[in-house]
Amino acid sequence: MTKLSTAEKHSYLQEVILPSFAPAINQPIFSCLFDENLEIVICTNQSANSIGLANWQEAVGKGYKDTPSLAKKICGDKYTAENQDEIHKYAATILQIQHKVFQNKQVVSFFDLLPYNGTFKSYLVTYTPIFHANGEVIALQSFAHESKFFGFQEHFFQLASDPLTKKYRTEKNLSRRETEVMFLLANGLTQEHIAKTLGLSRSSIAAVIANQLSEKFNIPGANTQLLSKIAIEAGYFEQIPESLYRPFVVSLLPE
Repeated sequence: MTKLSTAEKHSYLQEVILPSFAPAINQPIFSCLFDENLEIVICTNQSANSIGLANWQEAVGKGYKDTPSLAKKICGDKYTAENQDEIHKYAATILQIQHKVFQNKQVVSFFDLLPYNGTFKSYLVTYTPIFHANGEVIALQSFAHESKFFGFQEHFFQLASDPLTKKYRTEKNLSRRETEVMFLLANGLTQEHIAKTLGLSRSSIAAVIANQLSEKFNIPGANTQLLSKIAIEAGYFEQIPESLYRPFVVSLLPE
């Protein structure tokens, strides 16, 4: 197979792929098209508006490699010296996922969690490779929609149908890590998703629950479900810990 030149790829994008995407520009959907340099070549206006841009034309040429500029648009006043390293790590993770789509020619999905005004907005994002007739990946297209990563409805339904039968110790003196885990438990995350969100191993989260939180709340054994109910009743879901006020990527790929 003869590999396409850069000029041939550009021509194919302009003449074949972009005209196919163009009808979606004004539709109420989140979608972007990235070239092999991982820069936006076209997107819907809704996608552009979601990062503070007036229209899709302003998004052309932007990408996660341009982290400081893009991060300021997405994170606003939360892009500070204190948390910019974490935001850069977030952008690097998305770049890594995009590279994987091109290199492995595979579809990848992940949760993109963005904190705004004291709450998380979560998007289920899917990256799909766009192929040339010769089998090369010419571009990748992103599709995203708001999705309930946090299981509020399911957890509150479960709490109402099966309330706690006894009062457990109220613990105010929690470490930063313990507070993070309680917040995420209250919002319906599993140990595995908490680990991915905090960038830790699942065994580390299990240890925090078994050796620290269970003892502080006087729970016999490492009962994650019970601890989740205690976290909900104690109101840990109501406010994001300051240390978590940054974007996260939770990949749905198997480890």
